[in-house]
Formats: sequence, C-alpha cells, structure tokens
Amino acid sequence: MSGKIASIGLFEGLEPDVAAALLQQAQRRTVRADDMLFAAGQPARAVHVLATGAAKLMQSTSKGARVIVKYVRPGEVFGSPALLDRFYPVDAVAVMDGVELRWPSELVRTFIDQHPRVALNVIRDLETRLREMEGRLRDLSNEPVEQRLAGAILKLVETFGQEAPEGIEIPFPVSRQDLADLIGCTLPTVSRTLRTWEAQRQIRRHRLRLVIADVEAVARVLYQASAPVAKPRRSHRRTARP
Repeated sequence: MSGKIASIGLFEGLEPDVAAALLQQAQRRTVRADDMLFAAGQPARAVHVLATGAAKLMQSTSKGARVIVKYVRPGEVFGSPALLDRFYPVDAVAVMDGVELRWPSELVRTFIDQHPRVALNVIRDLETRLREMEGRLRDLSNEPVEQRLAGAILKLVETFGQEAPEGIEIPFPVSRQDLADLIGCTLPTVSRTLRTWEAQRQIRRHRLRLVIADVEAVARVLYQASAPVAKPRRSHRRTARP
C-alpha cells in the first residue's frame, strides 16, 4: 500500500496518515482496455488517478477529426475540472487493463480545506499539463512531421517504455492513426514516415505494439534537426583590388 501512495502525485508531501486516509476513501474499479472512463461533456464529478494501467485523453473537432491530447500514466491526476464543478473537456479511454482510483469532488475539496498541500499538488499537475500543451503548440507550428513524430515516440518511450528482446516496447496498442492524432498530422504522412523507419530497422510493429529497436536513431531525427545550423562566417578582410 505504501508503494501506491508514493507513486501518486496527488499525495506528494502529505503526512503518511493523511495520504493513507485519502487512499482509503478512493473508489476503486478494475478497467479493461477500451473502457470509457468518462466522456467529454459529462458533468465532472470526480478526480481520477490510475493506480495501474494507462489511458488516453481525446478530443473531437467540429469536423469529426480526433486529437489525442495526451497519454496518462499511473499516478497522474486527470479529471481535475471536477474541483471546479465543470464538465469534462475530453474523453478518457483506457488503453490497457488496470485499476482506476477516483474521489468525489466534494471529498477532495474537503481535503484541500484541511490540507492545502493537496491543492498545491493539483496546481502543480495543471502547470505541468499547461507546459506540455505549450510545447505541443510550438511543435505543431514550427516542427516538420518527422521531428514531431520522433518527439511523440520518444515521449512514449520515456513514460511507458519497457525492455523487450527487440528493443523498447510500448506496452499497449499504438496504431498509426493514434500517432497521427497525437501529432496533428494525416495518416498517410505518418504511415510513409513509419515505413521508412521500419525499413531502416529503427522501429518494429507487432500486433499494433510499437517497438523502438534503435532509440538513438529516433532521437537523432529529433535532436539533429533541432540543432541550429551554423552560418558561414564573413571575412572582415577586403579583397585586394588588382
């Protein structure tokens, strides 16, 4: 039980007995891959955390296009609009089996009144989310598709990657459409880039599982393109006239 408390960001800095009391009052449920945890537009009634597993947060545009806002890792708070009596702005869908913890918003507000550190933890999570969104907007406006795709894959590796015989595996299905939705690109463009990387043996795909066989090669795509190009230096010497 103590291991779970340490891994949940909502509990950071709390006294062990306070964290244990909050954990004890969590509503637990087992979720399966593709289960809907909540839907965009539903009244936000609870704050959510995954004890195990992973989920993706998605939005749909007015034209029906889908955007994956982010993938949620264990211990990360999501559904925090419940603290403001608002509506969920995204769909939350489990991408692998796991255990979800949730607290009614009134209960969390009571804990915030008694233990302001809980509010600081929620604010820290929201700030992290905001910085992620700022970074993604910057990438969408400036970075070519290859760099955006490399950055998204490296983020998945950093957050969820597991050692596998052929490289680093993402432990849940990630389709080409998912990657396109994640970086704001078309499916054909992402497919062409992935086919090139597969031919170069940088990545592999097996039953919708993404395996990064050469993480360094994918990183080079991102960081070499991000490195500033040195401009030729102008000589201050004047050319002698004949």
